[in-house]
Amino acid sequence: MFYGPEIWDPVLIVNQIAIMQSSFYLLTGLWLVLLQTLMGSRSEPALDQLLSAETMDFDQPLSSVPILAVLLGAPLCAVICSVVVDRAWQCLDFSATTHFLHLVACSFYGGFPLYWEWWAANLLSMIVMVLLSEYWLVKKEQEPIEMDEIGKV
Repeated sequence: MFYGPEIWDPVLIVNQIAIMQSSFYLLTGLWLVLLQTLMGSRSEPALDQLLSAETMDFDQPLSSVPILAVLLGAPLCAVICSVVVDRAWQCLDFSATTHFLHLVACSFYGGFPLYWEWWAANLLSMIVMVLLSEYWLVKKEQEPIEMDEIGKV
């Protein structure tokens, strides 16, 4: 979708990373709001729930909300990844970059994540993103090419 005559385009790559990161936080945030509303939580959604690893500690009340938000956002991020990246062999790169930047943001916000729940949720989220986006793009790349359309200008 975003590819032209040049394969190496740093501006394109930065834009793709920005789209992936923005969609990751937007979808995770939307799931946070939806899940908190469904669970009848009295607390308002906060940046802390998105960037603090402590909120995913099972000893905390409602720790399942941010964990589920990250996991439920992964398939939707995979759809966005398959549209934005448009190359199956790059899905791992962009998914890993998205989660690495999330790790950096979490580290700056609340310190390096030490809770195994945070690591498990984010690792599983990345695996889901990679597998689904690669699956969809491999299926797309294996579709037959219509020969009638090649000769038309």
